[in-house]
Amino acid sequence: MASTLDTTGTFDGGGDDVKERVREAVDIVDLVGSYISLRRNGRNFVGLCPWHDDSRPSLQINPERQTFRCWVCNVGGDAFSFLMRMDRLEFREALEQLADRAGIDLPRSRGPGGDVKRPLYDVAAWAADRFAECLLTAPMAGPARDYLRNRGLTAEIIAAHRLGFVPPEWDWLLRQAQAAGISTGQLEQAGLVVARQDRSGHYDRFRGRVMFPIADAQGRCVAFGGRVLPGADADSAKYINSPETPIFSKQSMLYGLDTAREAMSRSRRAVVVEGYTDCLAARQAGIPDVVAVLGTALGQRHARLLRRYADRIVVVLDGDDAGRRRADEVLEVLLAEPIDVRIARLPPGVDPCDHCLSEGAAAFEQIIEAAVDPLDYRMRETLERLPDDATDEAALNAVEGVLRVMAAVSPRSPLPPSQRQLRQDQLLGRLSRRFGLTREALQTRLRELARSRRPTLSDADDADAGGVDAASLPPWDRELLEALIAAPEASVPLCAQVSAGELGSPATATILAAATSLQASGRVPTLANLLLELPDSRLQGLLVQLDETIREQTHLDQTDRVHHLEAAIERRRAERTARQSLRTLKTSPLQPDDEAAILEQLIATRRAAQGMTEPKEG
Repeated sequence: MASTLDTTGTFDGGGDDVKERVREAVDIVDLVGSYISLRRNGRNFVGLCPWHDDSRPSLQINPERQTFRCWVCNVGGDAFSFLMRMDRLEFREALEQLADRAGIDLPRSRGPGGDVKRPLYDVAAWAADRFAECLLTAPMAGPARDYLRNRGLTAEIIAAHRLGFVPPEWDWLLRQAQAAGISTGQLEQAGLVVARQDRSGHYDRFRGRVMFPIADAQGRCVAFGGRVLPGADADSAKYINSPETPIFSKQSMLYGLDTAREAMSRSRRAVVVEGYTDCLAARQAGIPDVVAVLGTALGQRHARLLRRYADRIVVVLDGDDAGRRRADEVLEVLLAEPIDVRIARLPPGVDPCDHCLSEGAAAFEQIIEAAVDPLDYRMRETLERLPDDATDEAALNAVEGVLRVMAAVSPRSPLPPSQRQLRQDQLLGRLSRRFGLTREALQTRLRELARSRRPTLSDADDADAGGVDAASLPPWDRELLEALIAAPEASVPLCAQVSAGELGSPATATILAAATSLQASGRVPTLANLLLELPDSRLQGLLVQLDETIREQTHLDQTDRVHHLEAAIERRRAERTARQSLRTLKTSPLQPDDEAAILEQLIATRRAAQGMTEPKEG
């Protein structure tokens, strides 16, 4: 059932009128176009589907119906379901984001069961403002301003990304919050303060650091990265990040994604660097499609996130041993994703920030363009690290490392199968020549490693992404649903006459129940209302698919469709009566007159089931 606004004012997902207002105010073409590139195709728009390896535009946007559908994944829905699927949101989060996008104020929770995340977004935004104000105006922030100036960052880039500073005091933010009426509990839940071990109070998590606000894909501040100033206590960690909170997970977020995703959608490329200043220096140099990891290795969730916007991920690593170790950490994870991955290495002793500021955008672009295939990178690194006098065990470990990376390549890789096979043969040939092993032995071990790999998270998610195909529905179920979508007001009373036992698909039963519920509450079960009523993305995709099919059947009058449905229901009812009469004749002892009456009734119902009528007398 649709969620509602209760009498206490607790907002549990939005009343039906609120959801309809938001839906009507948001243009799905604009929404989808902010994630992927679209082009007009007749009356619709099309783009590359972000949920499968799409080489030709298979995602279709219908601006008239305000729906989307992928003809390959067989998923579809409205603006709410698109945003929920893209950003992995609950319905209420999608509703709030679309309401913000449309400038519609939603009622907020005042009860204990209300929205937990909203206050944390507000607290994080408030803290970001305090940090930025401190950096700009506080005398004690002078060393922080000098540090950023020495790093070559301009005042414009600092302001655009809301950089800040927090003084080296234990309770600076706590005192600011007390004056603003913000509770310590909210600060702790947002990851900004830490409880003392003796439970005697709290202290600020960030002290004496340059602050980098971290935003989610929608541009909301959710966390912070803090960089200690040069010359600080040697025991202090160079960088610390906010802990995991209800609004922040560093495994599924990237620094700068909110301001880079449009550029990535245009370039179809995502450049990943390691540090916040590396990202900002690249932006300042004029390279907008750059993001940074948040103090962790680039993981599977990051790769899946970037796949929404880009066809290629270029990982830029420092040229030192630490850069090599980080490449080892990410290669197998990235190769398991169906996306083109490249590895770019900087000269030793140079980080992306220094390189961008000293050499400029053109030189940095050259390094990005020279990025190599990860399998070639692993082969080269393996051979360079292995000494000429390596033991047999070390040599076999090196071979195993290369084969393990080769086995990690996704079967849904964007490379054509023939090209993947050619690349594999080349690498196996190089291993065979270098280590004196036969191709057959290497190929056998490669197959063993590939079989031992379990399906990845993204494989499982993509497998679950498909919907219910209308072609798989029983004909009777499909007839009911098409009539319902084509003429909802007239069809619901007819569909109510159909029992659940007459349906061949649980999906049909769920949709008909939702339609009946809508009509009982005084709402017409239109396609738009059904999409709001049904949270299951598979059912939403089925409804959109059926709607597209109906719109193609221009030769059918929808009033006639309802009449046909009514006649079909009558025929099925007659067939049931006939079957019941036949069972009575076979199983029950009857008097001759009773048997004759049942036979007469059976003939009449058979004729009715076949659409025949008795001839009129006279």
